[in-house]
Amino acid sequence: MSKLTVVVENTAQDEKLGSEHGLSLWLEHQGKNLLYDTGVGKNLLPNLKALGLNPAVLDGVVLSHGHYDHVGGLAALLRVRLEKGLGTPIWCHEAVFAPHLKQKPGEVVSIAPEGHEKARYEDLGARFTFVENSLSLWPGVRLWAPIPRVTDFEGPAPSLVTMDGDKVVPDPFTDDLAMTVETEQGLNVITGCAHSGVINVLLAVENGLGKKADLLIGGTHLGPAPKPQQDRALAELKAREELKVAAGHCTGEDIQRKMAQILGSRFLGLSGGMVLSL
Repeated sequence: MSKLTVVVENTAQDEKLGSEHGLSLWLEHQGKNLLYDTGVGKNLLPNLKALGLNPAVLDGVVLSHGHYDHVGGLAALLRVRLEKGLGTPIWCHEAVFAPHLKQKPGEVVSIAPEGHEKARYEDLGARFTFVENSLSLWPGVRLWAPIPRVTDFEGPAPSLVTMDGDKVVPDPFTDDLAMTVETEQGLNVITGCAHSGVINVLLAVENGLGKKADLLIGGTHLGPAPKPQQDRALAELKAREELKVAAGHCTGEDIQRKMAQILGSRFLGLSGGMVLSL
C-alpha cells in the first residue's frame, strides 16, 4: 500500500511535532521513498526524526516551486545526507531558481530562502533533473510542470511578482509543479501551492492521463485568492462528486472551513503527522 505522511504543515496533530507556515510530504510507493517539498526548514529534520523517517533512505526530492516555505529545508536535508556520503536526486522545473518576489508598499522583497542557488545545492550533493511538461519517475508516479492556465478565473496573485529585465511583472510560476500517484485506489494529485490555479492543476493532470482525479492533496492557494476565484474554484470542486480533497497550508483556515461545509465527508484538513493511504 502506498502512503503519504505529512511531515511539515501549518498545524500539527501531535505535540512532538513542530509546525510552521510550510509544507513537506513523504511518499512511500512501491518500495521508493520520495520527499515532496521541505518546508521552511526549522522543523523538517526534527519532525522526520519524531516520525521515524530516515533521510538516508530517500530516493529523491521533488520541489513544487521556489518559495521559502517549500524549499527552505533543502540545504539542511542535503547536508545530513552528504555527511553519510549520499548525493540526492532532485526533480523540479528550472524556474524554481527564477526570482520569486513579493510586492510590498514601497518595496519588492525576495521570498526565496537565503542561499537559494543551484550551485550551492550541488556542492551539497544535489543532482538536478529539470521537468518540462511531464516526467515519469517510477511506475505510477509522474511530475507535471509547467501547468497550462486554461480557466478564465484563476489569474496570477497581484502581490507575487518577478523581474523581466528591470521591470516588475506578475510571477507566471512556470515552476509550479504537481505530482500524481496512481494506485489501485485511484488517481492522487499532490500540489505544493497550486499557484497556477487548483482547477488548472486538475485539468492538466486529467487531460494528460485521460482519467479523473480521485484525491487532491496539498495547498490550493485559495486563502489569499480574490473572492470570485475562491467561489468559482469551490464550485468546481463541489461539482466533482467523486473527488476527495485533503487541503492545508496556503488554503487558509477560512477556506478550509468552507470546503468542509461544501464537500462534507469528501474534505479532510491536513496537519503534521497525518498519514494518508493512497
